[in-house]
Amino acid sequence: MPPHGEPATVCAYEGGSRVRLLIDVVGGDFSAFHGPYGNGTVQRMRGLEHFSAAAASRTAVDGSARWHDLHEAALGRAFEMSVAPSATVAECQAAALGEARRRGVAEPERTYEPVFPWDDGVPRTWLADPATDEQLDPRLTLDSYGLADGDLIVLCVERPAESMYRLDRSPNPAALLERMQLSMHGTAPDSGGMLWGVLLYTSVDTGLATYVRTHFEDLDALSGPTTRLFVMERRTPWADARRYWRRHLEPELYQVLAPMQWLRWQPYDPQGAYRIASLLKVDPALLPCLVLFNGRADLPWGKQKVVFPVEEATPRYFRTLFGRIAEALGGQPGTGGAQLEYDDLRAGARGDGPAVLRDLLLRSARDRDEEAFARVAEAQHAISAALRPTPAPHTGYQLNNCKVILTSGTSGAVMTENFNFHGQNTTFVNRPKDTVIQDFQNQHGTALCADDLRQLLGLTLSSTELSDTERDEAAQAVHDLATLSGEPDVGAFRLRAERLRELLAGAADIAQPALALIATVTAAVTG
Repeated sequence: MPPHGEPATVCAYEGGSRVRLLIDVVGGDFSAFHGPYGNGTVQRMRGLEHFSAAAASRTAVDGSARWHDLHEAALGRAFEMSVAPSATVAECQAAALGEARRRGVAEPERTYEPVFPWDDGVPRTWLADPATDEQLDPRLTLDSYGLADGDLIVLCVERPAESMYRLDRSPNPAALLERMQLSMHGTAPDSGGMLWGVLLYTSVDTGLATYVRTHFEDLDALSGPTTRLFVMERRTPWADARRYWRRHLEPELYQVLAPMQWLRWQPYDPQGAYRIASLLKVDPALLPCLVLFNGRADLPWGKQKVVFPVEEATPRYFRTLFGRIAEALGGQPGTGGAQLEYDDLRAGARGDGPAVLRDLLLRSARDRDEEAFARVAEAQHAISAALRPTPAPHTGYQLNNCKVILTSGTSGAVMTENFNFHGQNTTFVNRPKDTVIQDFQNQHGTALCADDLRQLLGLTLSSTELSDTERDEAAQAVHDLATLSGEPDVGAFRLRAERLRELLAGAADIAQPALALIATVTAAVTG
């Protein structure tokens, strides 16, 4: 993480708007630049116990903590720098190099004794995009590259080689995620009976799209050797993908995942995802969902399938889902085991989502897959029942629009009763998150910006930075905004939105996406 208490370097002209970039320094001879910049991040990932043990462990994993540790390991020496968007790459590079030398993360300026005739002994310096390894043109401005607050830039300082040696083939960190992409693997393997499944979700299901990346090894291990699980996303130009993920990821996670090229893919927009769902004859209302299918060529298109809606993107939910599927198949969950190794991707089916999906279904029409599908289809209702949370027992108490304070006259007494609160003044703390969101959907599903407000409520309830009191007040504020969005009192809406912004601004784990959603909703309601 960036050092605290260090003065920021100004890399252009004073005044005007500025962006804060995170600068990482890579230095050495040509071997330091052999392969993608993201190699270093994946190598550090493999060295962290959080990741090496995650695939084999069935205990809960604190996803945010382990990715924070990876950020610290990968970018612990990086530093922040304030820049004017109008500054040229050359100006930024000069300022970054000076600051890196001042901090001791880059070698002092010096020349080297040339070893080869083509070397002049002078180090070569440039700035690069960590996600594409593109060398930034020193004549262009930072603004022309679409850089914004929190973006990571790599300062490369290559010195002449002092000896001759050979390098092994460069690994490919992007393969860790790409092996789950349907468009990379649209053909069936030539061995074993398998269960075939696709996770369908849209660009608004950012929680699930993020989970696929932060828990990729868990999904890989849980699905085991008998289930072939794919995700359906589209590869987009980096400029577009960067804008999408920057809006939806915490800065630390964004900075770690981008160099690994795990953000070059993004979910289909709702229209595209619904078009894919229609091929499988899946009701769009069931998205996001896992679709398991029987692709026998003699069956009507999409006739035989099993659909499990993904109610929550959590380790508990997916471990229950795949654990019960494994039981239906007669095996144990996670017997395949994922390993954090590099893969060389063979060319798979290419094209748009529907074409790839059709190709996969037809190619999976193998008799030995029929039994696996039949077993899971028979167990569908039992698996779905296991995924539903156990309802709280009814106690007979119902309180409407009341503020309740529970006290005990006996020291150390334990309160065991369950209380359900209903009405405008609702207590959200310690209620299941999905229940609160479902209640909100039922109450405000037709409100203006209902989807954005639902996402905002989900972020609020998931924050670990807010106290119970703050989380409760923020959740109530989201409900108030949904109510006020249909009323003419714009001033009241602005005041409530501002209070919500103040509450969530201090929650580092959700601040960036939450504040963006508040701004979007406020603009839509107040104009």
